[in-house]
Amino acid sequence: MADRARWEQPFPARFLIVGEHEAGNRTDVDLLLGRCAAVEGLFADPPPPPREILVLRGCTPGVTAGWLGSAAITGRSDAGREYGWELLDAEVLVVGPHADDPALVDLVVATAVGEVADFRFAQDPCERFALADSRNEPLTTCARVTGLLVERPRSAPLPVRLIGFEPTEPLRAKLDGGHPGWPLYTELWALDDDGRVLDRISTGLHIDRTSPSVLRGGLLDVQLSVSPDRLPGPAAREVWRRWQPGPPEQPGGWRGLGAAAKQAWQTLALHRLDPGPDRPGGEYHLAGAGVEDVTGLHCALGEAINGPGGYYGREWNGLKDCLGGGFGPVSPFTLVWHDFAVTERELASEEDLAGEPSYPEDLARLLEGRRVRVVRA
Repeated sequence: MADRARWEQPFPARFLIVGEHEAGNRTDVDLLLGRCAAVEGLFADPPPPPREILVLRGCTPGVTAGWLGSAAITGRSDAGREYGWELLDAEVLVVGPHADDPALVDLVVATAVGEVADFRFAQDPCERFALADSRNEPLTTCARVTGLLVERPRSAPLPVRLIGFEPTEPLRAKLDGGHPGWPLYTELWALDDDGRVLDRISTGLHIDRTSPSVLRGGLLDVQLSVSPDRLPGPAAREVWRRWQPGPPEQPGGWRGLGAAAKQAWQTLALHRLDPGPDRPGGEYHLAGAGVEDVTGLHCALGEAINGPGGYYGREWNGLKDCLGGGFGPVSPFTLVWHDFAVTERELASEEDLAGEPSYPEDLARLLEGRRVRVVRA
């Protein structure tokens, strides 16, 4: 990768534009399309989705007026298909009687609604709905939701500017030929100080305009339109700064970061992962004190298994994938979980379990079910 980052300029290439290239019957060959000195707009905070009023009609009682925060509505069709809507910063404004059945209630909810990619409004309508909280605990079920089953515009793309961009000949030929969106799948690769890949962002190549670069030297400044859900966002800025000199050499660099920044940390950990062949056996030590939250626990687990800046799943399902192989250690092995009780106390504020096993205990049982010996120290 360091070779691809070299160019004849008085400043380093910090980013590469790489496209998916067809080679014979393969379409996964990386094609270098260009290098650039800097990118502006990666850490933009997109505007929040608009607030809406939903009315959940014919609900089972039990929900009271008040703030819900993050929540979700699940709809089920007669065909058995489920659809989900994420509710952001939701608040139950009014709990009122249901006109057709005094045993039921109607809920008036103010919220922003997340995007739904594949809802088939006409072909497969939902017949019943369920409202759940952020822990996926059910709150109520209802017959219908007024205001939910509507088409919503996708988030407007945001401008991302490539500063000091030098296209390679394949891209220059396509641009000169009037094909500004080629190839269809394009990534922006951020590089660290040694030219290693820091992150890969699926930006596409939707070029709005080009102009001679402020850096001169025959370079270009190029403005792209990028969907906001593809950008790393503001929480990643500090994480990138910490990883810019190279992968961390000491554990715990993620401690003290917010949950979104820890997620960005794990994204960088995944991109620099070089686990080698699957390795059964061995003993690994998880530092369970000071993990702060669930995301921090997975950061600590990644470091325990694969060293500082290591990755071993960013959440529950990601951990199951890692246990299946391809990420270094595979079972059977031993994990010594130091300060296990401290981990449970730290994560207790995120849970309302009413006697159910804690998230750390559930995670330990998942590992044990996959032939990992967990020592709760």
